[in-house]
Amino acid sequence: MKPRDLAAWALFIGVETAIQVVFKIGGAALVDDKGLAPLVLSAVSSPWVMAGVVLYITGFFFWMTILKTSDVGRAFPMTAAVYVAMVGAGVWLFHEPLNLERLVAIGLIVAGVVMLAGEKSTA
Repeated sequence: MKPRDLAAWALFIGVETAIQVVFKIGGAALVDDKGLAPLVLSAVSSPWVMAGVVLYITGFFFWMTILKTSDVGRAFPMTAAVYVAMVGAGVWLFHEPLNLERLVAIGLIVAGVVMLAGEKSTA
């Protein structure tokens, strides 16, 4: 993997992780017990949710950069690295539990990503 590709992946994983963290924080404060209109109003007036939307658009551009030079069949499964980052963020920021099942699942994801990253691209 070229340094440019590695940087694009690191930025993509970082942005995608930040999106989910920001949406979790923003979503926790939404008004959701008074119907759809108040829910939408609280979402569009939340700086956390709006930051998530901006990050989502940013992530889209990183993803397009990655797809420009990668096979989609190889690149898309590698997005599973975001799941690993999110488990870490959940444990660190939100004090979510980390048990043996999650650790095994993370190990399987990491093994798959490593195998895909080492595969030769045809793009």
